[in-house]
Amino acid sequence: MIRGIYSAANGLLVESARSDIISTNLAGASVSGFRRAAPVVFGRRWRLDFTSGGSEDEGVSLLTPSSDLDLTPGTIRRTGRRLDLALEGPGYFCVQTRAGTAYTRGGAFHLDSARRLVTAAGQPVLGENGPIVIDGSEVEFRENGDVVVDGEVVDRLRLAALPRNARPVRLQGGLLQVSGARPRPVDRGSVRVRQGYLEGANVNTVMELAEMISALRAFEASQRVLQANDETLDQIINEVGRV
Repeated sequence: MIRGIYSAANGLLVESARSDIISTNLAGASVSGFRRAAPVVFGRRWRLDFTSGGSEDEGVSLLTPSSDLDLTPGTIRRTGRRLDLALEGPGYFCVQTRAGTAYTRGGAFHLDSARRLVTAAGQPVLGENGPIVIDGSEVEFRENGDVVVDGEVVDRLRLAALPRNARPVRLQGGLLQVSGARPRPVDRGSVRVRQGYLEGANVNTVMELAEMISALRAFEASQRVLQANDETLDQIINEVGRV
């Protein structure tokens, strides 16, 4: 009986966490270069022990919610804006943040008061020589990443490839950060910079809504199981005990 209550409560926690992940995906569907998170659930056996607080052993199944980032590219669409950039092929734009270098496929850039190329949140976009400065009236971004201002090459976009074993962490604004293995420069022959284009989020809103409905139904099922176990336990304590 107690095991059933613990299992149902664990199911409530898992589906609540799953709903939170899906909600974040839906909220980021309009953010350029946003990467969805796929809910993942890990399971292990846990022996209920009310004297020592529990220990790993055969017993009740304990589910632990987590998530993995889906790094598949989104759809590229034309915008016509000269500071909108997209990447065809592997690689990420490098962005300077207070926490270090971050990476993004979202190329909705603009110029700040110092004429630096920055993200929507104001973080400088990095080139081979540091933050990219557009000090001129005409700017062109060539397919190889060269930054051309008034007909002169002034810098080149710094593009990085994430290691295969990397587990990037998602930051605000569609940025990713990697700890451990250091990203390497991308092979220039495998990627093309597109000026006047943006890559959208890799979120399928229809699929996410279907997953949300599934999570809510599973949450309600665990809720009913918890209520049924609670009512049965109440009857055992208050009715069977008097017999």
